[in-house]
Amino acid sequence: MVVRLPRAIMLLVAVGFCSELATADSIGVGLLTFDLDTATAPAAFDITNLTGMNASVPDFPVTTPLTITVTNLTANLLGGGTITINASDFSVVDTQGDVNCTVVGFAASGGCDFSPYNIVSATLTGTLSPTTGIAGLPPGDTGILSTFSTTITPNVGCGPMGGTSTTLTAGCDVAVINASAVPEPATPIVPALLMIGILVSYKLRRTGSVRAI
Repeated sequence: MVVRLPRAIMLLVAVGFCSELATADSIGVGLLTFDLDTATAPAAFDITNLTGMNASVPDFPVTTPLTITVTNLTANLLGGGTITINASDFSVVDTQGDVNCTVVGFAASGGCDFSPYNIVSATLTGTLSPTTGIAGLPPGDTGILSTFSTTITPNVGCGPMGGTSTTLTAGCDVAVINASAVPEPATPIVPALLMIGILVSYKLRRTGSVRAI
């Protein structure tokens, strides 16, 4: 015999399950910029740290200084192909924690200069620290994930006649670096509702009110 739970109990279980599927907040912590005429190269990728003393509510609310550490940056070229620059090319350049690509030379040869290339997008990956005890998080969040990834693509207004270009424009294109928040643990409502459903179905079976198939 298969016991069919009453529809009300099934609905409660479904609602309880959905209540546990919380979407993590994305919290702005910095900017990835494609800069023009940098100290290192005519066109290079740099990171602006917008935490700590540079926090700005509501877009960049974290008032605890975070350390942004680069894992790598991979640029996708027009027509195919990629160029990847590694963490060793990036250095912290000031007290606010900004990180710039600082190695002289063309990117394909191990440097930071992307001026000879047509780039359709670039993805930066890295880590953030600390991940707990952070001030400025949205209510209900207890920390952030240690890893992040952000992709910079041509922005509206950076192309010809104020439009969108097919490739990145040095001195104009930018992308927000977001941290993924860790929410407070959800109330364990699903196990409780399942237990209620089992008890109700057991009681109905004993009284002969449950149909069998």
